[in-house]
Amino acid sequence: MKDIIEKLVKEEVRNILSESEDMIKDIVKTSLLPELRAAIRESIAGEMQGILQEMPTMEKTTQSSENTHANKDDRMHNHDIKPKSETRALDAETRVRDVGQTKGRYLYCIVEGDETTSLGNIGIEGNEVYVVPYKDLLAFVHDCPAEPYRSEDEEIVKGWIVIHQSVVDAAWKKFGTVLPMGFDTIIRGNEIAEPEENMKNWLKEDYDNLVAKLEKIRGKSEYGVQIFWNPETIAEKIMNENDEIGKLNKKIKSKSKGTAYMYRQKLEDLLKKEMEKQADRYFKEFYEEIKPHIDDLKVEKTKKSEDENKQMLMNLSCLITINGSRSLGDELEKINVLEGFSVRFTGPWPPYSFV
Repeated sequence: MKDIIEKLVKEEVRNILSESEDMIKDIVKTSLLPELRAAIRESIAGEMQGILQEMPTMEKTTQSSENTHANKDDRMHNHDIKPKSETRALDAETRVRDVGQTKGRYLYCIVEGDETTSLGNIGIEGNEVYVVPYKDLLAFVHDCPAEPYRSEDEEIVKGWIVIHQSVVDAAWKKFGTVLPMGFDTIIRGNEIAEPEENMKNWLKEDYDNLVAKLEKIRGKSEYGVQIFWNPETIAEKIMNENDEIGKLNKKIKSKSKGTAYMYRQKLEDLLKKEMEKQADRYFKEFYEEIKPHIDDLKVEKTKKSEDENKQMLMNLSCLITINGSRSLGDELEKINVLEGFSVRFTGPWPPYSFV
């Protein structure tokens, strides 16, 4: 009986497969094959990643026997300017520089000028910072591997960023107007062109845009404006000036604990909504007072204050001239003396936020 049933089932399965052959082929073609290929690619990628992770140790051993000075870190994100290609992880203690490796130029900033100059060995890892010229533009660079600066040590990364900014500051003081580039901007070489040639090609292609940006920021610097308020002081002021909230606050004192708790919850909700309205009102008011004193501004995200008694209400990056900074400072002082408010006014800096 078992054999008969098994035979009947097999025949039924064959019949179903025969009737559904076209549909099954379609499913295999459209669904199963792509997923299978994707799985194979992922498996290959995983194996390659494992091999690449083993490479730094192998390279470090070889390099240390040939060059005892290769002791720099290399772990950080990359912002390549064309052409782009994948990067590989390097050992955290040894910055390997293979002889046959594609080279790059680390870009700090761009200024106007026609002189061939060097700022000396003030770059990241003690590299010489020199210029690549194109027409009346000068790009400050140092020679580097075509790889990002990466490190799992935050202090090392902070050190690189500080050096990057100090190089931009040096160019800014020397030339007056500077287009600063973000940390880890690298121009790469390839099979067709050396990195310096690619640098000049980029300067050529983006020349009009770069000149327009330099014109926009000429004679101007970036300043930071952060306005804080004391939430407790502002809340107390609202309770004294808002009739509904003031009456509710007085009622709480005469209520039983249970009822007082409910009233207190209602008071907190009303106070929170009123605080939000006041924050919006003050922001618009301060914005309109600041705007006439600046050439351009950007509203940045507010940050948590280190002082628990302060809450950041406004965070602005402002592009202004020296004369404009004086008039803005006078306007900010008017805000700084308001009860419950304080102002932090910082700068001047190269105009990172506007290029």
